[in-house]
Amino acid sequence: MRVRQTLVVLLALAAACTLTAPRAQASGSTLDRPRDPVVLTGADVPWLSGSDPAGIVAFRWKGSWQQLPLQVDERATLDFCDVYGVGGGGGGEAAGSAFPKPCGVTNLFYTDSGTFTGPDPNTTLDADDEIVFMAKDAGGPAPPASQPPGTVFPSRLDVRITDPLDGAAEGYVYLFQSDGSLSPGAGQQYVTYTFSLNSGPYLTTYNALNGPNPENSTATTAYYSHHFSDRWISDELRITATGASGVDILDRHKALFAPGVCVRSENTFSDGEGAFAINKSGPVRAIRSYVGANSGPLTQRDHVFYERRQDVRTYLRVHAISGMMDFFDYAPAASGMTYRNDLNTTGVTIDGIPDTVAQGAIQWELVTGGQGSLVMSQRLEQNIAGFAYTSYYLDDATPPVTQCTGDAFAYGSSGPWITQSIPCTDPAQGCSSYLRAFRTLYYEAPGLTAAAAAALHAKSMAPLLYGVTPDSTVGGFAAAPQVVPPVGGMPAWLPAALALALAGALGLAAAWRKGSAG
Repeated sequence: MRVRQTLVVLLALAAACTLTAPRAQASGSTLDRPRDPVVLTGADVPWLSGSDPAGIVAFRWKGSWQQLPLQVDERATLDFCDVYGVGGGGGGEAAGSAFPKPCGVTNLFYTDSGTFTGPDPNTTLDADDEIVFMAKDAGGPAPPASQPPGTVFPSRLDVRITDPLDGAAEGYVYLFQSDGSLSPGAGQQYVTYTFSLNSGPYLTTYNALNGPNPENSTATTAYYSHHFSDRWISDELRITATGASGVDILDRHKALFAPGVCVRSENTFSDGEGAFAINKSGPVRAIRSYVGANSGPLTQRDHVFYERRQDVRTYLRVHAISGMMDFFDYAPAASGMTYRNDLNTTGVTIDGIPDTVAQGAIQWELVTGGQGSLVMSQRLEQNIAGFAYTSYYLDDATPPVTQCTGDAFAYGSSGPWITQSIPCTDPAQGCSSYLRAFRTLYYEAPGLTAAAAAALHAKSMAPLLYGVTPDSTVGGFAAAPQVVPPVGGMPAWLPAALALALAGALGLAAAWRKGSAG
């Protein structure tokens, strides 16, 4: 009789829970960061250490479990010689590998079996690997003790995501180990990156000693298309966000010591020794990473392509140099667009007619018009005493300085300009100075305002935060219980606890009936 009474009470409570809890728990994410990724490392999820990266999947909760795309990018600390294919660790000798070997210096690289970097020596998930998904795919808090079909039980990890710019915003993503029936990409492909070397397969035809090594490589999403014709040569950019014309607005992403000083440029960087660390196209992002810029064989640039943004990370590692420019020179097809930055918010028209633009240490840039809107947020990291930088702008169809690369025009040429000498940043020479440039590009519809560009810059400077905890209600993982805010005036754990108690009670009732029948 007591068992029956207990069952009645539990069933009544469970029914009440089903009327109140799902409504709150089905609520979605309140994050407003649709362009931005969440990047965890293996160190953030020690419970998955040693797992097969291809077996890690992600879900969100929106009233039910929905799988979302996740990507694992493996990394390893390697000698630069491995990347060049001359150190014995990457898989062979690169074509033309008789140059002085940049050996003895290590770095954390993305790994790629299609380059001499080779696969990660640790093929399972380890502390330096990256796990990435998009903030736009987050959902709301899921019921405890719940797992979707196709996942190993128990293997749930709860990832709570917050926005440092909005204390009220949060979202949730849940990581699981697949039972083999699920793919991490969830059938999605946010970015398509095709690396196409004109000479043929990279491992057998790339000349790491002497360029050029022409290519026809493109990263494409629903919002933009970015083309490369050699390692350092970025020569086509189309914005394809809603309403944008999609025309090619870029002449070159340029690198010079100073205006009109052609001794070094993106052309000479590509003509000298160099190699690729990775060319990868995944469901969430694509990665293009390479090394070698003339007498800076350890200088490195990474392009990380997401659906609506691109991160460009440059690591200068070279002997002392006189200065550096890193700027975008637009094509005549960019005519009519307005150029703005945080020091010139009113803006000037890109039209090949000279303008006066205030110079200084700019933080963001915006070009916008019927062609679309491109926002570039940038920051420099360095430890150089007395360091300062300014900006460059030239809009002139008949420029007063030689155009070292690309076409003969300067349409809205703009970007950071370091006018002072830069000390040695090459660790191979025992130098401890460093200079790193980080640029985030956002691809937007026409008509973006200066205020909107400033807001995107603020977001690029404030990455999303996250915390990872196992769902301790199901057991399996040894961890402290997760603290979950009350849901619908009731502790969030109560519906699941009641369900578990109900299941136990039903089992007890079945045993009691069997015993009574016996």
